[in-house]
Amino acid sequence: MSYFNQSSVIRQNPATVLLPGFEVRCMLHSAGLMQTFLNDEIRPILTLYRTAVRGLERGNPATSMSLPELYVRKIQCHAIAFEQMLSQEETGLLPRSEPLAIYTSHYVMQGKAHLGSEDRLHDFIASTKALFIGMTDAAFFPLFEPQTAMIQQSPLVFIYRDAVRMHHPV
Repeated sequence: MSYFNQSSVIRQNPATVLLPGFEVRCMLHSAGLMQTFLNDEIRPILTLYRTAVRGLERGNPATSMSLPELYVRKIQCHAIAFEQMLSQEETGLLPRSEPLAIYTSHYVMQGKAHLGSEDRLHDFIASTKALFIGMTDAAFFPLFEPQTAMIQQSPLVFIYRDAVRMHHPV
């Protein structure tokens, strides 16, 4: 049986996935709420379609490849950035937003993080059960000198919770 059954509405979302030292521009196929789709722990792999993979770190010999499909473990994703904002009904973003800078080992994402109404800013990342944290109006900064240009902004980003090293208000 297919993951996307006949009654599912499959959306094709242009996205950029940031991995340690790599940027993957692709189409991400999803069904239902994006937050639910990404946070599904039963499916630890994302299938990315029509990919353009670029090695960002200097000295990486894998500078550029195009692949029809690429399989990426969710735990390797630092962020999934979308080219356009999806509606609240499509994203499932939590209602409250706070301006934050979120750091991973390779990137800084600065934007409006979406939290639950009762979440405390200092520990919401550690206490959430969601695999991915929603952020809007995000800017990206590498924590290394990239060998090529990388994504700079996105209206909608989901950041992998366990990739987060630290965060602070901005």
